[in-house]
Amino acid sequence: MKTRITKLTLQNFKSFRKRVSIPFFPEFNVICGPNGVGKSNVQDAIRFVLGSTSMKSLRVGRLSELIYHGNGSVNSPDYASVTLWLDNSNKVFPYDTEEVAIKRKINKKGVSIFKINGRTTTREKVLELLSSALLHPDGYNIIVQGDVSRIVEMTPQERRGIIDEIAGIAEYDEKKAKAERNLEKVEEKLREVEIILAERLERLQELEADRNVALKYKELREKLEILQASLAFKRFQREKEKLDEMKEEIESYEEEMKKIEDEIREIEKEIEAKEKRREEITQTILVRSKETGIREEIEEIKNKILRDKDRIESYQREIKRINGLIQKIKAMEEKKPLLRKSVKAILDLKKKGVYGTISDLIKIPKGYRIAIEIAGGYRLEDLVVKNVQVAIDCINYLKSKRIGRARFLPLDRIKSKRLNQEQKKLLKKPGVIGLISKLIKYDPKYSPAIDYIFGDTLLVENLRVARQIGIGRMRMVTLDGDLIERSGAMIGGYYQKKEELIGGIDTEEYENNKKELEEEINFLRIEIGQLNKKLEELRKSGEVENKEVLDLEEEKTNIDESLEEIRVKRKELFERRVILQGKINKLKINFAKKEAELNSLKLEVEKYKEIEFIDEKPNVLEFKIQETISTLNSLGLVNLKAIEDYETFKGEFDELKKKYDRIKKEKDAITEMMKKIEEKKKEVFYDCLKNINKNFKEIFREMAKGEASLELEDPLNIESGLLIQANPGGKNLINIDAMSGGEKALTALAFLFAIQKYKSAPFYVFDEVDAPLDKVNTKRVVEMIKRMSKDKQFIVITHNDYTIKQGDRVYGVTMENGESKILGLELPQEKS
Repeated sequence: MKTRITKLTLQNFKSFRKRVSIPFFPEFNVICGPNGVGKSNVQDAIRFVLGSTSMKSLRVGRLSELIYHGNGSVNSPDYASVTLWLDNSNKVFPYDTEEVAIKRKINKKGVSIFKINGRTTTREKVLELLSSALLHPDGYNIIVQGDVSRIVEMTPQERRGIIDEIAGIAEYDEKKAKAERNLEKVEEKLREVEIILAERLERLQELEADRNVALKYKELREKLEILQASLAFKRFQREKEKLDEMKEEIESYEEEMKKIEDEIREIEKEIEAKEKRREEITQTILVRSKETGIREEIEEIKNKILRDKDRIESYQREIKRINGLIQKIKAMEEKKPLLRKSVKAILDLKKKGVYGTISDLIKIPKGYRIAIEIAGGYRLEDLVVKNVQVAIDCINYLKSKRIGRARFLPLDRIKSKRLNQEQKKLLKKPGVIGLISKLIKYDPKYSPAIDYIFGDTLLVENLRVARQIGIGRMRMVTLDGDLIERSGAMIGGYYQKKEELIGGIDTEEYENNKKELEEEINFLRIEIGQLNKKLEELRKSGEVENKEVLDLEEEKTNIDESLEEIRVKRKELFERRVILQGKINKLKINFAKKEAELNSLKLEVEKYKEIEFIDEKPNVLEFKIQETISTLNSLGLVNLKAIEDYETFKGEFDELKKKYDRIKKEKDAITEMMKKIEEKKKEVFYDCLKNINKNFKEIFREMAKGEASLELEDPLNIESGLLIQANPGGKNLINIDAMSGGEKALTALAFLFAIQKYKSAPFYVFDEVDAPLDKVNTKRVVEMIKRMSKDKQFIVITHNDYTIKQGDRVYGVTMENGESKILGLELPQEKS
């Protein structure tokens, strides 16, 4: 055995009041006793601690009913708990302990607490832990009273559902259903795109014809432009050659001029560098002579500036956080309740004199929302209007449109509810928070309507305070929503919080905090500016002695002497440059005169910068130009925009075609996936059925010495019903529905054993599974359990004498004064 139950402890669980511990041993454990003493509660306790939430399987209406109910002399306790110890010697569970203890405790509110080895955890963690040992609270390893009869009474379709559940077919059905929904959407998209493609193809063909004419025109225009460009280039080239000689002479002089310019620039750089160094030396000498010993004060100011900046960053982060809160609150305020159709219709009219619903016109402090929702109730949708006439107009509108009914509160007629002197004294009672009409915020002009709704309702802390004041003295509501009417009627219990119905949370406090932080930031920034100014002043006023001053003075003198020599050389270069520039200017004047003659040709050639010229004689080019112009004129009117329109439309058409192809591919992929899901579903189902059928045959043969089988009504349709057939007593194979009561029970048990063998578990709990069996079949089933208990732990609840005698360990359950008790029984050994 990989694991087993070593002990079960119950306290206050169902009929077990006192703490009871039941040590379970390997192999065959029997729990016996008369009917009604609480035997089955042991099975319920095991399901409960394993995490079951099924009221039906736990045999209660609600979880709180699992707590011991008392017996007249003993009151009902506040909780019930069950602890299950599982053997962990083989380290099935990820704990170093030899046993793993799982505990579940429940209080009167139906709230459960789970613990593993004493540490609180969640139900999900418990289920995850149990799954490592193939355990589940609703697994087939626990058979309760009625399970056998339920299988006998099932239709073939319902029995087939058991195989579906064991095989996990629901997962494949969900996947297939999702794929079918996706396929439907994809097919709808495909139909839409097909319609659009057909419409656009006709338009594309029209644009293509216009595009072809435009392309021919454009081709001829480009040819004409090349010919004209080539002719202009030939003329320009011929005249340009005449200037080349003059240009070469100018370039030679300019090259010499360039060398002089480069030399002058190098000298300028050297002068600039030396003058810069001279200025640096001068400034250094000046600084050294003025420094004072105030560095410590400077460092202190720097540190103060850093601290102020840190505070500013901290305040800015807090402002950001407050802004986030304010935005969330405003977002909540913007949410509107789901109003009745009639109320919404009146509000949508935006009629003058209609101010809104009660819920629109009030704001409430944080923490009072539930109480005011309960106190206001349906009256929160009452419409506040200016006067009776406005109310009459609105009512007539609802009638004429047949929209519905609404309740109106005209401010000129509505009567406020006021407290009398005796009721006012109640406001001073301990635990009384105040009158609701005084706690909420609203425009004073709506006071008559607000007082009408809330003017007689006190907000109190809890029901204890309301009881002390006196039920029926006045209308009261507690903070968690319990309502006490003047009539004495009380409404309360668990309140499921609704969407925001009324008012909003006051953001004024957040805005004030934000304003204070902003003012503090401004103050710190001013302080930083003042500190920076002081820091600059300290730096300017500092003076320290410098040993390098004398060396710097000497370097300065050497620089002055070097500068004098360089400036003389620069002057000589300037004189040479003036002479050479005169020669270049004279040549350029003559060149410009010749160049002016080429200006018109040059301008024409420049129009064709991007064109590749044709190398032909000028007269040949002129003939081709005339021929091309004639062909262009023969085309008539041409729509050049057709080229752009066609390309744009063709791009859109191609994208639409790609979209169609993508959707088609997506459809094919979904279809293929559905096919694979169905194939996998069948494969899993038939594999599960095959294995359970194999187990069923082996187990039935071992139990009843007969044959048995599981078959589908239609072997090729996994949706058809499941037929359970067997030949108990050596008869021919017959359907379970045609068997006698005892035979049905035996066959159903064999079917359950087959499922358990397929979904093997470390232990099994049977609750009176032998009840519907006769002596012969009881013996067969018990012997089967006896053999299986060599490898698996069995806990069998029974009052059958034969079953009890075969148990390796027997526990008796008795009941005294409404409490169940456990007794370990020593049974006499049968004489052989």
